[in-house]
Amino acid sequence: MTTADSATLLRDIPVSSQLLPESVLYQVLRTRESLVLDDAATEAAFATDLYILEHHARSILCLPLMNQAKLVGALYLENNLTARVFSPDRMAVLKLVASQAAISLENARLYREVAERERRYREVQAELSHANRVATMGQLVASIAHEVNQPIAAAILNANAAQRWLNAQPPELEEVRHVLSRLILDANRAADVLGRIRQHIRKAPRQKGPVDINAAIGEMIEFTRSQIMKNGVVLHTQFMDGLPLIEGDRVELQQVLLNLIMNALEAMSGTAQAERQLQISVVPGDEGYLLVSVADSGPGFPVDNTDQVFTSFYTTKPTGLGLGLSICRSIIEAHGGRLWAGANQPCGATVQFTLPVIQEGELSASA
Repeated sequence: MTTADSATLLRDIPVSSQLLPESVLYQVLRTRESLVLDDAATEAAFATDLYILEHHARSILCLPLMNQAKLVGALYLENNLTARVFSPDRMAVLKLVASQAAISLENARLYREVAERERRYREVQAELSHANRVATMGQLVASIAHEVNQPIAAAILNANAAQRWLNAQPPELEEVRHVLSRLILDANRAADVLGRIRQHIRKAPRQKGPVDINAAIGEMIEFTRSQIMKNGVVLHTQFMDGLPLIEGDRVELQQVLLNLIMNALEAMSGTAQAERQLQISVVPGDEGYLLVSVADSGPGFPVDNTDQVFTSFYTTKPTGLGLGLSICRSIIEAHGGRLWAGANQPCGATVQFTLPVIQEGELSASA
């Protein structure tokens, strides 16, 4: 600082003898006491400092920045024109400034730490969400194989039939056309199944847009239908026509439904087959929200406080990680909704969540 002009520079560079007298700074950092040099060139302890020699610094003030007895930095001021610049009155003002600067620096450091932790939390949450999605898909391997094998087997039969019609004398070209049409449909069915699997397993950034929740849930029901049938579960659905669209990531929302359906099927595995009931419904909830429910007739939650099942790493499964429901809640909350669990009557468990609908003005704006 000089009497002619002053400037404030913010630079993230290491301390060096080119910026300030290191001997002054290190003494203040070591003793944590203010240091005032009325005329640095005449101070024997500092007169040989390279910075003071090269810049002809005269009045120097260096204050430790303390916050709750913790050293967070130092305030360095100099005047290379005049001696004895830093009078007691100026010192009092500068000490107040230094106190406020220390608090600001510490707050900035804490803010950076919080921001970094939030960033790392989001990364970990994304990794866990993907891992949970893959783990849930792993439970569907048998069902997926069945779904893919059916259209492939049908395609092979149709191809053989087409070959026979072509070998007929004369060739039955009209029959061949019909068979080839069915073969194309079967191949597309297999491709659709594989496409859905790839969509749910792939690791991709969130893509929000208008979602028909009835259609999204319907796809998950079709996706798990063979698994539902294999477990001897009777499925009941309640979908209302004309429901408004919601704003969300279709794959993430379907991940929630897939997780809840697979949890329900697993919960009912120990129940008598004649009593296995799965109810999935979508109805209007509170104003501006849709309410989605997945209810089963299993043994219900093993805890009195059902909110505990959403705690990360809480699980009653021998091979479970305890992340599925926690991640489901995170996904729903990220969509502006709420997810909770309760008992199903007369037995079983119910998991419900809400999703905000797109208001008419918002829909036209997004369109």
